[in-house]
Amino acid sequence: MSGSDDTRLLVEISHMYYDDQLTQLQIAKKMNMSRSLVSKLLNKARAEGIVEITVRDDMVHSYRNIESRLKDIFGLQEVILIDTENSHFPRRRVALEAGRYLARRFPSIHYAAVSAGRMTKEIAVNFSSTAPFSNLVFVPMSGGLGEERWEVQANTVCEYFAHHCGAGSVQLHAPIVVDSQEARDMLMKQFFIRDVLEKARKADIAIVGIGSSLQYFELKESYLHGLDKNDDEIKECIKGDISYNYFDESGKTVDCCWNRQLMALTLDELWHIPEVVCAASEEEKAESIFIAMRESLFTTLVTTAVIGKKLLHMYSKEKQQKRI
Repeated sequence: MSGSDDTRLLVEISHMYYDDQLTQLQIAKKMNMSRSLVSKLLNKARAEGIVEITVRDDMVHSYRNIESRLKDIFGLQEVILIDTENSHFPRRRVALEAGRYLARRFPSIHYAAVSAGRMTKEIAVNFSSTAPFSNLVFVPMSGGLGEERWEVQANTVCEYFAHHCGAGSVQLHAPIVVDSQEARDMLMKQFFIRDVLEKARKADIAIVGIGSSLQYFELKESYLHGLDKNDDEIKECIKGDISYNYFDESGKTVDCCWNRQLMALTLDELWHIPEVVCAASEEEKAESIFIAMRESLFTTLVTTAVIGKKLLHMYSKEKQQKRI
């Protein structure tokens, strides 16, 4: 083979691999050669400068400082910030990055607890991996939300994850809330509920979204059918939620009928899970994220660069106010 023919082959195989996204095995079959030869030719293409691989460090370097500061200030295991400034689908961008992070974590995980929500659903339906996680089991952290919200309830999100991961899942056959605290206490003792939530408590990792206070009254009206005489006071207290546990300014569970009658892992139980991955993309949730992060309600954060900057601004502002 002449030098020009050799170069042409290297270019052709490189285009197939890097541009057309064919695997080495697919290229081998197409070119009638062994996979090991394809690998050698790809290495040769890089060695001869036909293929140049550049790590675009400049694309993330501007956020590294913010990520490091947030990790140091709040004692987080990991912070991943995504540039969504020109994206029409910021939730999907954040979900894809969260999925990539989880794919690195799943090989060592047995139980993964999952909260309901649009973000966890987005992560699940967009998750992809080259290998199945056959030892992994996804466990819901809360009961069902009914037919109107079935796509985002924890049971359904667990099924999405299991399907895309080649993993298993279990179902929690319980409503999101019940009519009284007494009913909740009784149902929590039932084996088919207790067993699932015990698996969630023993999870190696939890995957959660985060909510603002805006959703509280909509859910309460839908599922508890009425208002409390203390609702105005409660409205002032609520700053956000994780897995439908509504928390206040100090990150503590708000004392209200919803929280008392909720069929889900509590914030205290969530706190004992070794790693809690929180993903969020909406800027209006920055305050909720800040409080939850400050009170160690999660250990890993995947969010937008805009929210990351807001979180640092909130920290600086809070620190300044404490000095006054």
